[in-house]
Amino acid sequence: MRPPAPRGTPRRRDPDGAVVAVRSWPEGPVCSGCFATACETYGTCPGCGTHRLLPGRDTRGRPVCTDCAGGLGDFTCSRCGKEGWNHYRKVCGRCVLTDRLTDALTDDTGQVSPPLVPLLTYLAAMPRPRTGILWLTKPHTRRLLDELAHGRVPLTHHGMDQLSPPRAVAHLRHLLIAAGVLTPVDATLNRTTVWAADYLADLTSEEERRVLQRYDRWVLHRRLEHTARAGPLLPGRDTNHRYQLRQAHEFLTWARARPGGLDGLAQADLDAWATTATSGQRTAVRAFLAWTARTGLSPQVEVPLPLHQQVPPIGQAERIRWIRRAVHDPQVDPVDAVVILLLLLYAQPVPTISRLKLTDLTLDHDGRLAINLGDPPAPVTAPFDRVFLDYLQHAVPVTTGNPHSLWLFPGRHATLPLHPNSLRLRLQHLGLAPAAARIGALRHLAAQAPPAIISQMLGYATTTTERRSKEAAATWARYAASRAQST
Repeated sequence: MRPPAPRGTPRRRDPDGAVVAVRSWPEGPVCSGCFATACETYGTCPGCGTHRLLPGRDTRGRPVCTDCAGGLGDFTCSRCGKEGWNHYRKVCGRCVLTDRLTDALTDDTGQVSPPLVPLLTYLAAMPRPRTGILWLTKPHTRRLLDELAHGRVPLTHHGMDQLSPPRAVAHLRHLLIAAGVLTPVDATLNRTTVWAADYLADLTSEEERRVLQRYDRWVLHRRLEHTARAGPLLPGRDTNHRYQLRQAHEFLTWARARPGGLDGLAQADLDAWATTATSGQRTAVRAFLAWTARTGLSPQVEVPLPLHQQVPPIGQAERIRWIRRAVHDPQVDPVDAVVILLLLLYAQPVPTISRLKLTDLTLDHDGRLAINLGDPPAPVTAPFDRVFLDYLQHAVPVTTGNPHSLWLFPGRHATLPLHPNSLRLRLQHLGLAPAAARIGALRHLAAQAPPAIISQMLGYATTTTERRSKEAAATWARYAASRAQST
């Protein structure tokens, strides 16, 4: 990379006619995004050994400081004296972000509201200030910050529940937790509790509301609370909770419209309902009716079990093709490349992949990479280790909400990883079905090593790997004998 040309650089149009801002470098024009990225690249210059901004490139393509690159220009902010991306002429993005945050968080005294000072400090320190500047331009951001700064809404989780819209509030709540302003809570549990209360309050039938409130309190919500005591709820549990409650509501409405109502429900009625119900509806209503029968609200009837549909796994040839693409295709995004390898080399479920942390990847004293999926950690051999290491060094996403995240795949919200559904959509967009890929990978691995070893190293239950081993028509009954003969 090289410094930008003086102001007034012409703009160019792409083949579709859209205007694209570019800057003139000695190597040719580049877009403003690439220039901004260069002005956010810091490290130790290999030329002079100084830790500073590295906007240039040496002859070997390594990032170097402006001096070692031959004097590329002055990137120093006139206000703070630090090098970086300038939002205005001679004023860096961090100073601009601090100014705008200060304005947004000022209370009636003309000073930043004292309880919100940690939030200002946290956001002003983000590695890429321009993402914070962009966040402050969102329609609801300034209004929400103003409500909190002026004390119109209590700076508590209960106060946050009174604000809207939900997504913007959830994002701000996570930022406040990350900054230490609010105490940590299980975001999924809190979100589910608020949603269920609003959903039930909107029901028009008082009788249905009473039944569903009891079902939610003693079954659905109680189950979530029990799981949350062991650790944060996985993303998606709130979606499942909403589905279960909605299906219970729909079935209750259907049953009450029948001559006998819920307490007069016959098995024949239920069998007729099940003929048009989906697999998910059957599962949800089966659990609901088990509870109504225990509590005396309905007779002892049972929903027929849904048929389990086996996902056909991908073949070994297709698996190898995707692995090669992840390693060698420069068009594959680094995030997608790492996810593909975790899916196809280690058969990891997408929810497990989404919750991996940076600390789960370790280097030993010989520079060998391993990933902590079970006990012992699974080795990451060449050439796959280079994909992981390049991602860790250059491509871990940085967002406004997760500027200092420890997640391997940081999410948009502070303290949370990327949602599993986001990873699934990325893979599906590439043309890879996650479930089929994981099952195919696990079958292949189970055919190469004993199920007990695979389960221990990859974090699976032994029964699961044994089942996949049988599906792959592999047997390890003579494994110990064959090992003894080879030694």
